[in-house]
Amino acid sequence: MKKIAIFLITILGVAFITSCKKDEVKAFLSTSPTAPAITAGLSNGATVVLDKANKDAAINVTWNAATYGFKASVTYTLQMDKKGNNFASAVSLGSPASTILNSTYTLAMVTNDLNNKLLTLQADPENPQPTAVEFRVKAWINDSVKTAYSPVISATYTPYFIPIIYAKVYVPGGYQSASGYTSDWSPDKAPFLASLSGDGKYEGYVNFATTGEYKITSQADWNGTNWGGGAAAGTLSATGGNLVMAAAGYYKVNVNTNESTISLTKTTWGVIGSATANGWNGDQNMTYNPTTKVWTVTTDLIVGEIKFRANAGWDLNYGIGASAGKLSAGGPNIPVTVAGNYTITLDFSVPPIYRYKLVKN
Repeated sequence: MKKIAIFLITILGVAFITSCKKDEVKAFLSTSPTAPAITAGLSNGATVVLDKANKDAAINVTWNAATYGFKASVTYTLQMDKKGNNFASAVSLGSPASTILNSTYTLAMVTNDLNNKLLTLQADPENPQPTAVEFRVKAWINDSVKTAYSPVISATYTPYFIPIIYAKVYVPGGYQSASGYTSDWSPDKAPFLASLSGDGKYEGYVNFATTGEYKITSQADWNGTNWGGGAAAGTLSATGGNLVMAAAGYYKVNVNTNESTISLTKTTWGVIGSATANGWNGDQNMTYNPTTKVWTVTTDLIVGEIKFRANAGWDLNYGIGASAGKLSAGGPNIPVTVAGNYTITLDFSVPPIYRYKLVKN
C-alpha cells in the first residue's frame, strides 16, 4: 500500500508541474512591429504663423500607439528639428501624461512653449523667420527593444518674438567679490552658463580673478542640485567637494549635466583682420573690464574685415552672427565699411548669445 501511495503522489506531482507549465504566458516581440503614426494636430506641408495673442492656447497632437505583439508600457516623446537635419539635434516637445496601454495618445502643447522651442532653432531669435521643421514621435520601451519612430511630418512655422528664457546653471565661489561678481558664494550674484538648445549642454565665460574654490548650481540659490568635483578630473558629482580653480584668468566654461562633465579654456582676446594695422598676421590685444564685464580695444581700422580670436590662435574665434552686432563661433568675417578710429567691444557676459560693437570715435 505504501508503494501504491508513493506512486500516486508521484503521478499527481508530475501532473501538477505539467499543468503549471501549460499555464505559463510568454511574450513574443512581433517580427513586424508597427510604429506610431501622427493622426491629428500636425499636417504635412502646412504653413503656420504662431500668434502671441493665442500664446496660452493648446495645440493637441494625437498619434496611434506602436504595437509590438505584446502589452507593454511605452514612453512616447514628440520631437522636432530643422528640416533636413535628420533629428541630429532633436528638440523634445514633451510626452503624454499616460503611457499605459492606450490605442491613441495626445500631447497638449501650449502655443507659447512650442514658440520658445521654435525660437531656439532660429538663426536670430530676435528676428524670427519662417522655418522648415520636421516632427516625429519616438516610442521607447527599453534598451533591449528597438526604438520606433513615426513617419515624419514636415511643415513651416513662424514663431513670434519673445525674450527666450534659456536654461541656466550658475558658478558661485570664493572668487566672486574679487572678480566683479559682488559677494562670494552667492549663486544669485554669480555668473551663469546657458544652454542654447535646452539639451543639458551649457556654456559661458567666467572671470576668475583669483584662485580658489567654486561649485556649479542648477538654481540661483542652494536649493537645487549643487555639483562639485567628481572622482576624475573634468567630471562633476552632485555629492562632490568644491571644484578648484588653480590658475586665475578669464575662462570659457562648458558643462554637460547629462554626462556630468566640465571643461575650462583660459582665454585672452584680440582683434585680427585685413582692417587692422597688422592685417591677418597679428592681433590688436583687448583688455577686460571686470566692472562692465566686456573686452575693449581702441584702434584704427581701414576698410576690410575683422574677427575676434582667443589666445592669438584659431581654435576659438568668432565672426558675424545672424545679424550685425551678434557673434557666431567660427562665423564669417565682420565687415568694416568705413575707415577710422574705433572702440571695439566684445561682450560674453550674457550667454548663450554673444555680442560685439564697433563704435567710430
